[in-house]
Amino acid sequence: MLTLLCNGTVITPTEVIENGGVLFEDGIIKDIGKTDDVRSKVFKTSGDKINLKIIDAKKKIILPGFINTHHHLYSTFARGMYIPGEPAKNFVEVLEKLWWKLDRILTEDDIYYSSLIPLIECVKNGTTTIIDHHESQGLQVGSLDPIQKAVEEIGIRACLCFGTSDRYNKGKEGLKENERFLAKIAKNKSDKIAGMVGLHAAFTVNDDTLDSHAALAKKYDVGLHIHCAEDIADENDSVKKYGIRVVERLQKHGALGHKTALVHCIHIDEKEMGIIKETDTLAVHNPESNMNNAVGCADVLTMLKKGITVGLGTDGMSSDMLSQMRCAYLIHRHNKKDPRVAFVEAPTMLLDNNVKIAERVFGKKIGKMEVGAAADFVVLDYTPPTPLTKDNFLGHLIFGMVDSTVDTVIAGGKTLMKDKKLEGINEELICEKSRALSKKFWERIVKES
Repeated sequence: MLTLLCNGTVITPTEVIENGGVLFEDGIIKDIGKTDDVRSKVFKTSGDKINLKIIDAKKKIILPGFINTHHHLYSTFARGMYIPGEPAKNFVEVLEKLWWKLDRILTEDDIYYSSLIPLIECVKNGTTTIIDHHESQGLQVGSLDPIQKAVEEIGIRACLCFGTSDRYNKGKEGLKENERFLAKIAKNKSDKIAGMVGLHAAFTVNDDTLDSHAALAKKYDVGLHIHCAEDIADENDSVKKYGIRVVERLQKHGALGHKTALVHCIHIDEKEMGIIKETDTLAVHNPESNMNNAVGCADVLTMLKKGITVGLGTDGMSSDMLSQMRCAYLIHRHNKKDPRVAFVEAPTMLLDNNVKIAERVFGKKIGKMEVGAAADFVVLDYTPPTPLTKDNFLGHLIFGMVDSTVDTVIAGGKTLMKDKKLEGINEELICEKSRALSKKFWERIVKES
């Protein structure tokens, strides 16, 4: 149906349109402009009998839906979980004492409900596209199906992959799941589901696994999705075992390229940055997670200066991309001890580079307020207390919109939330079931500790 989201302040890359509207049909933007102008063009072209659906933004802010270029939907059941024993004192212990215990006992139901919760939170925070990285070493083959089911039920778009690891000698199973899922979505094409080839990290995969996954990515013309130098242990392991650093090893095995995403990149050096730039490989920054794990602050300001496409993700910490953007803004000022930096770079990662990454991964225009792009929108309940123009938009974004409430969310032309109410989603029932499952999950994980 032809739909007009109107009477709001539409933010485009070049202008701020007061009393603006966005016309869309079949999930694609057809026109953008002043509400009255867009509406009059519709009736002039089609006549008075046209069936035009109106969604009133009520003078709120209309932006493209946000994109999260690195998520972990499977991590939900860790919230509030207590595992007995000494707290982890470094990143490797965080993996061993928390995440690797968690991912090896997930069941199909656990995966499904642990996906539904953050997907709902995506909607409530205006995130309409995610690139997810899944790990469940105890249930590998078939594990992406319950995630796809959850994604389709909630209604956002997602790119999925399985993060293969050799830590349990199950690298071939991981390969099988990545290939099974890619073959499935190639056969049954979906507007909202895409795939990549996942690897956990360089230090948990051997050369054979790395080679087989790089070959699989080439076969399906997709990229690899891999954690890269998140902790110094990753670099130390690579140098000790292979005599080269992580990015050099990935390049040697043909794992880099236009559609591959290297997540974190905290401990890479200048030479590795050069390789990422030369191969046009993508990088993804996750500042909140990096702070939480105390692994350091990636030098994304230098990467951006070198022309590397650096996007912004949450690493499963949340589904709120505006707060992630402001975290990036603050941490880089703090890290550089320079109040002149990151004002442009942090929003650039969210609003520009995440869009570029999504376009490479999904093969379509996503996250753009322009004709021909996907009809993915977020309406923010934000009333500017000072004039809002194209020249001061970033100031309003960082210091105002970041704290505003999401009012309405549309993904692929479908309304997922209107007037702050989820449509067709019983959040209370889902959370009730999730609590019951997670309680049993916690009991199992304590028994294994």
